[in-house]
Amino acid sequence: MTEPALLDFHQCTQCDAIDSACIDLCATCLSHDMIIVQVPGHGRLVSWTTIRKPPLQFKAEGIYHVGVFDLDNGSRVTGRFQPQDGDEIGDRVIAVTQTVQEKSNITFKVEKYV
Repeated sequence: MTEPALLDFHQCTQCDAIDSACIDLCATCLSHDMIIVQVPGHGRLVSWTTIRKPPLQFKAEGIYHVGVFDLDNGSRVTGRFQPQDGDEIGDRVIAVTQTVQEKSNITFKVEKYV
């Protein structure tokens, strides 16, 4: 089985709340004591869509796909998605590192295609 890419999350050192957003204030206890932790990118596909007219900063990439994923740690994240024929809502997904135009990015794929 392929190991998932690790995703950076912010965790409060006071109450252990975890958030995928780049934050410096805990929404649970209002502490400023945040650290970066890495979470394995395993979860389930919630939804996905195709971006056919990308914003200018992504125009060179052309059409791409974005999905919503419920990770095994209980967090919901949005990110790039590489769909295949037959993908269905609820399928298990895994985060993988993909290189696009010499930049490494994390993208999600349904596990059966990894």
